[in-house]
Amino acid sequence: MKKIYTLALSMISALIFSSCVDLNLNPLSEGSSENWYSSAAEIEMSLNDFYRTDFFILDGVLWADDVVRRSDTQFTFNGTMTAENGTVASHWQNYYKGIARGLRILKNLEEKGGELGIPEATINQYKGEALLYIGYAYGMLAFRWGDVILDKTGMTLEEAYSASRSPKSEVVAFALECLDKAAQLLPTECGGVQRFTKGAAYAFKARIAIYNGDYVNAATAAKACMDLGVYSLHENYQDLFTATTSPEWIFVFKGDYALKKYYWIAGDTRNYMPRLAPGGWAANNPSHELVCAYTCTDGLPIDESPLYNPKAIFDHRDPRMAMTIAPFAQPASECVVNGTYDPADYELFGYEHSPSPLKNVVVKISDGSYANNVDSKACALHAAYNGFVLKKYADPETWTAANNYVGVNAYPFLRYGDVLLMYAEAMNEQGKCDQAVLDATINKLRERAYRGTGIEYPKVTAGSQSELRTIIRTERFVELAAEGHRYEDLIRWKIAEVVFNRPVYYLERVWSGTSNWINGGSITPLDPAAISDTYVKLCKNWEEGNYPIGGVPEIDENGIADVRYMEAAGYVVKATERQFNPARDYLWPIPAADRLINENLTQNPGY
Repeated sequence: MKKIYTLALSMISALIFSSCVDLNLNPLSEGSSENWYSSAAEIEMSLNDFYRTDFFILDGVLWADDVVRRSDTQFTFNGTMTAENGTVASHWQNYYKGIARGLRILKNLEEKGGELGIPEATINQYKGEALLYIGYAYGMLAFRWGDVILDKTGMTLEEAYSASRSPKSEVVAFALECLDKAAQLLPTECGGVQRFTKGAAYAFKARIAIYNGDYVNAATAAKACMDLGVYSLHENYQDLFTATTSPEWIFVFKGDYALKKYYWIAGDTRNYMPRLAPGGWAANNPSHELVCAYTCTDGLPIDESPLYNPKAIFDHRDPRMAMTIAPFAQPASECVVNGTYDPADYELFGYEHSPSPLKNVVVKISDGSYANNVDSKACALHAAYNGFVLKKYADPETWTAANNYVGVNAYPFLRYGDVLLMYAEAMNEQGKCDQAVLDATINKLRERAYRGTGIEYPKVTAGSQSELRTIIRTERFVELAAEGHRYEDLIRWKIAEVVFNRPVYYLERVWSGTSNWINGGSITPLDPAAISDTYVKLCKNWEEGNYPIGGVPEIDENGIADVRYMEAAGYVVKATERQFNPARDYLWPIPAADRLINENLTQNPGY
């Protein structure tokens, strides 16, 4: 007999086991590739299994330069990526497992669809879903590895042993072809149930095309998604990340307590919660680069805007900054200077938020009482290492001990805001980004960001391709911050070699040494001079407006701040070095186990 086997050669042990048994035994009581797909229910069960992060694989939250963790390093930027890396192998394996399943479903629908009594509309839906996944997976394989094995019908074991890599261009062409066919077959809407739709096919095609440098197809697909009129931006940017439903979602993973499914940051809330929130660790923090990327309210970067006050970093900034990063007041903040400071304006998980090393207590907003400020070095050595806490996704109502510190936030794997940004970028890279394109994309996102603030949003107007490229790349950085797309952007723009060859920084590793400043009804004053010279230095930096960030960094043409000067100025210390080899690290290595059993499978350069 001949069976269709998974393309994932890293699963070869399973294939070997199958090939050692030369008996054509397929018990009717057990599912197998020979007797499965015998009903619409079985086909739908197989398709349902695609809707998992095993197949639509999420990046690591810490893979890029938008979120950092203390002195932690990642294989994506520490120079340790090898062909034996487990993450590399599992991504390769799971994409090919999904492709093999999709090909098998298509084959069975072609051969048996009519016999099963499945309505034509349902058959089209099933074919469309399988094609969408095949197109997406091949597109990601090409993006991660370049030339990869391309199989369009299903391989036998013998073929799998000797398969060679096809050119990336052929793989991407087939991926886009599959996504085109999916768009033709899938319905526009699915009645409130999340299943792949025409819009999803267009959006995924736009992503795969833009990831692989095909701006023509990216623009065409993104515009097709926009023209459907099905999707729109969520009313409020901050609320989008705790919403239970949204017209902006195209493909999401929704958490569920009953099913014990939690995604992205919501599956690891303690590392993002402030320490004043019971159980919070504040170990994973917005990066210096992200903090500096938000423009001022005049639309200019902080190294150009006359509105920017480096001693009051949240004043006059894009509202998305305070929706993404927990804001705080500094001595030079306008509300402090003019006497209008209100702790409630800086509430985070029920408490006044401040990383000030001089602020040993903060206000509990509900009753006005005081609490030890464990989100500051005045009370805790392990307060946020760089002084910043993520606010995006935060949900005090559900991120609790009662829920085992997991949330049910929906993770937007693909949302309409991203489609708008892809369209703007793809048109600009073709030299076609006119005012109409900007008004349909970036200006819509900015209008949403400023809505309800009383501040007129800074409208982007048509300019040179290079000027718009800077704006678009910056807009992607801040709009999609902490959403798991930044690593791909750094790789495809070929700027990872800039970002990942600079250190990560944090504040001096010192604290007051005292965690409790409240004795009965009285508060013990903090005297930094009685603690240490290093702590005096931290407090001086705060008072002078150089804490957690000091000075004005230079922002480059990609919207990235160079904060290395802060170490020499004494504002920060080096947390860890990053390392990226541009001759090697833009592609991932072919897994070693696969090459061990297939001598025709060549390796990427440098591995």
